[in-house]
Amino acid sequence: MTRWCILRTSGGQTLPLAAWLREAGFDVWTPAREIRKVVRRGTRAEQRLEIAIPILPTFVFAQERDLAPIADVMDDENSLHPAFSIFRYSGRIPLVGDREIAGLRQEEKGKAAEMQEIRDAETHEEAERIRIAAIKSEAARHRALRAMERARLADLRAQRRAFVPGAEVNVAEMPAMKGAAGVVESSDGVFAWVRFGTQSWKIEGWRLSPHESA
Repeated sequence: MTRWCILRTSGGQTLPLAAWLREAGFDVWTPAREIRKVVRRGTRAEQRLEIAIPILPTFVFAQERDLAPIADVMDDENSLHPAFSIFRYSGRIPLVGDREIAGLRQEEKGKAAEMQEIRDAETHEEAERIRIAAIKSEAARHRALRAMERARLADLRAQRRAFVPGAEVNVAEMPAMKGAAGVVESSDGVFAWVRFGTQSWKIEGWRLSPHESA
């Protein structure tokens, strides 16, 4: 099974970074899709262009075997690559397997099939019907995902999670402190008082997990 590290960049540099690294000989991948864009230039007739956009902006996956040379490229001040960083969590570099990105590959394949349907349409009206149906399907999928996420968070909040004073913990499900490691001062099952350096924070217990050393 192939394992991948995660590279992060700005949204607009997602595809350029993947292209640059691929051109440099690295095995990288980021899910992308084609969309049609109508462009008008002055009095000229409108022109429909197909452009590629990232499905998962800011994320590029690189094979584990390329991690060291990619780190060298990242630190090379003379390199002309788009700026990027290697994603780290709790002081280590997490790796994901093929199974964990299978859903993204399937989504990329589905988007490619949608675009091919639009290309194959015999009339503009038919192409528009396919495009609008795809947009509605995507909106429905996002609504379902949001509902599932709300249910997941409600289930987590209902759980009581107590920690022994002195235990090291990591913060998750809290973007401002994601991955931060602290020490539990006290815990009542619903909340925990956690020390980060010289400051203590009151954090919901469900947002904490036992610290994993790098």
